Amino acid sequence: MSTRRRLLAATGGMAVITLVGRVAGLVRDKTVAVLLGAGMVSDAFYTAFRIPNMFRQLLAEGALHAAFIPTLTELRAEGDERRTRAFVSAMTSLLLLALPVIVVAGIVAAPWLVNLFAARFAATPGTLELTVWLTRLMFPYLGLISLAALAQGVLNASGRFLLPASTPIALGLCIAGGTVAAVLVFGGRPEWMAIGALVGGFLQFAMQWVGCVRVGLPLLPGRGAFSDPLVRRVLSLMAPTVTTLGIYPLTILLSTRFAASVGEGAVTCIYNASRANELVYGVVIVQLTTAVLPMLAAERLASEQAARGTLGFAVRLLSAVALPSTVFAAVLATPVVGVLFGGGRYTPVAVETAGAALVMYALGMPFLGLSKLLASASFAWKDTRSPVLASVVNLAVFFVLGVVLTGPFGVGGVAAATSGGQVANAAVLLWLDGKHRRLPSARDVLPAVARHAVAAVALGVAVFLAQRAFPVPLVTSVRSIAQLVAVALLGGLVYLGALAALRAPELREAKDLLLRRRVA
Repeated sequence: MSTRRRLLAATGGMAVITLVGRVAGLVRDKTVAVLLGAGMVSDAFYTAFRIPNMFRQLLAEGALHAAFIPTLTELRAEGDERRTRAFVSAMTSLLLLALPVIVVAGIVAAPWLVNLFAARFAATPGTLELTVWLTRLMFPYLGLISLAALAQGVLNASGRFLLPASTPIALGLCIAGGTVAAVLVFGGRPEWMAIGALVGGFLQFAMQWVGCVRVGLPLLPGRGAFSDPLVRRVLSLMAPTVTTLGIYPLTILLSTRFAASVGEGAVTCIYNASRANELVYGVVIVQLTTAVLPMLAAERLASEQAARGTLGFAVRLLSAVALPSTVFAAVLATPVVGVLFGGGRYTPVAVETAGAALVMYALGMPFLGLSKLLASASFAWKDTRSPVLASVVNLAVFFVLGVVLTGPFGVGGVAAATSGGQVANAAVLLWLDGKHRRLPSARDVLPAVARHAVAAVALGVAVFLAQRAFPVPLVTSVRSIAQLVAVALLGGLVYLGALAALRAPELREAKDLLLRRRVA
């Protein structure tokens, strides 16, 4: 099977599973919205949940994956199974030694972390204390999910993508169950929401541990946690990568600080807007970037030209999905938020507030996806310096825009600052990867991007007119869901029709890949 076929199959398969996971996540977020609304308790929970999640994205699913997967991929290509198992065991031992220290440090530092990212909570009696308490309860989740991330790296390097993509389903359902227990069973005890997160984290690890056993690489401790040269290599690669991949979760968490200064409920609204944006980002774009890293790392060893061709195909695939999704989310931001979260204690004002943020988040989605693809290319070429520079620029632009825009524009300004940083990140990576000749030729990418942009504009006009003619109710109901789905289907048909009218070769290429024919 060609690399392009494997990339499409892996991305498509993970997208389907992840879509189910996102639905489970929406069940969680909708449960919180209906039972708690946008207020003190939900603000405290989402802030507390985001703090260990930032470290998860920064260390486990970020730096660890970027350094560990290419190393394991090369080792597996050499065919030395004994050495491969020893390396995985040494990495397992390293995490088992390091994670308890990190978790305990996080529990002790919880008051400082909460003050750092949500200092304005102190203005509302009880909010700061509740956030610190929930942060301490949930910090062990970082240890569980870090082990799960190591297991995911083993499975991804072994060509297994579907099981890791399915594990967030367990997390979403467990937190939803914990919320129901907290409000309806135990009379308003948010501790049960934290317990739900811990149970979900354990299940995410346990499910993937079984998968590692099945591929012959069980996560069992062994020798070499600090002496194995490959472990040292991973640690040396992780150091600069922490800066690179940590920018996005760090900006999301810093956005909590900006949002907390807006007023009560703003943290929940900014969180809900980012969750709505991640329906496409998490379902397709994350899966694409997850699948492309081990494939680029393996292909580069054989042919750098072929690797550049695969990167070009990945950029075209990103463009085909991200551009229409961006236009759809920007045009229908408020209806999307209303359908997902509106109703119960989640008021129309909260819907409008989160909708304004979703517009800004959506505009940054293509640049965020492009940044992750270009960073993956840099890591495949074992260049960690270029993404570091781009990440520093990202953070600087985000911080300046956050300070300038939050006051006059509220949560919309926070989201705009995040997207502005992503644009800067992508621009710097394009310049640096081009300088190092890792990019595909412009003629392989730009015509396709232009076609996708024109077709996305047609989609935007169609859904705008449909919304004007038949407004989608801003609450969760069978009618609102049906109308939004109908508008989405209309937009999708217009988009595909526009691509056909433009004689886009991507349609034929996709058909050939799906039918398992060789691409010309």
